[in-house]
Amino acid sequence: MKEPTLIAKPAPTVKERQLITGALQAFKVIPNLAVKEIVPASKHPDHGLDFTLHMQFGTKKFKVGAEVKSSGEPSVLRRSAAWLKGLLTKTKHDYGILVAPYISGEGTAICRDLGVGFVDLSGNCLLSLDGLYIERTGFPNKFRKPREIQSLFSPKSSRVIRCLLSDPKRAWTLKGLSTETGVSLGLIHRLAMALENNLFAEKKLGAFKLEDPARLLEAWREEYYRRAPRWVRYVLKAASIKESLTKLKTAALHHGIRYAFTGPSGASLVSSYLAPTVIHLYVDVLKNKFLEEIKADQISSEGNLLVRVVEQENEFIGSRQVKGIFVVSDLQLYLDLWAMGGRGQEAAEQLRRERLNF
Repeated sequence: MKEPTLIAKPAPTVKERQLITGALQAFKVIPNLAVKEIVPASKHPDHGLDFTLHMQFGTKKFKVGAEVKSSGEPSVLRRSAAWLKGLLTKTKHDYGILVAPYISGEGTAICRDLGVGFVDLSGNCLLSLDGLYIERTGFPNKFRKPREIQSLFSPKSSRVIRCLLSDPKRAWTLKGLSTETGVSLGLIHRLAMALENNLFAEKKLGAFKLEDPARLLEAWREEYYRRAPRWVRYVLKAASIKESLTKLKTAALHHGIRYAFTGPSGASLVSSYLAPTVIHLYVDVLKNKFLEEIKADQISSEGNLLVRVVEQENEFIGSRQVKGIFVVSDLQLYLDLWAMGGRGQEAAEQLRRERLNF
């Protein structure tokens, strides 16, 4: 594929030029597709596009309008795609594409649904023209993962996410969220902006409410899976899981240890989907006398008792007594089951259907 000619028009910004030139590399690997010309922004009244691309596929020629965005966040894509689609009804372009540094699978769905294409600097692209459909997706972000998404699920921020997902239909004021979670108003404000930018939530009349709790939960579980907590493993001698749970509860209370069960053993107390073979236990402190009383021997792998000391109390938020035994919240159960992979993820989805309903 030959380098396209850049026609002299009002000059684009350096950043726009770099984005369009870099992103078009994705088209070079597509057989029989060529970008013949790149025409920068025109001052003609009915043009608000950054570039017009003259493309050819075989014998077919297309005039494609391109809008360059410095961010591929879902909220940006949704607004830009709608604007671009509307603009092209007033011009003689055959199609419109968005250009951004990186566009995720979620961004792909937004563009596809709104009838525009895209190309990014990581090699992902979508074109749907007369006789031509190209979708190259799944290429990872060549740059860094947006800190904004990562920051939503940091230990302190996740207290807010946990609060929102615990009552997903509730509308909150930022001050109300700060009071409820103990998180500073400044951080709450930044989180609210990040949630809104990524279409997880929306603000209306001074209230703040989740727009898509299911997608927020799924984003959290992927980040949680990536940073899954480490467990210390023990062998516990007991006749059954039920007997072990009672034994651990009694010993924890005896030694003044705050505890809550999670994983399959915790889930078995609220759902009959899993028959657990191991026990996952959160504690606020791990005392030698407690381990001596339950006669647990630490090992490097396997084991039927996995223990983790909670550092910031997040995992204890929402814990409750079930059949006289403390179990973590349904949200925490879901995250811990998902982090196990395999059957754990099947159990997580079953718990989600039975208990979370989003």
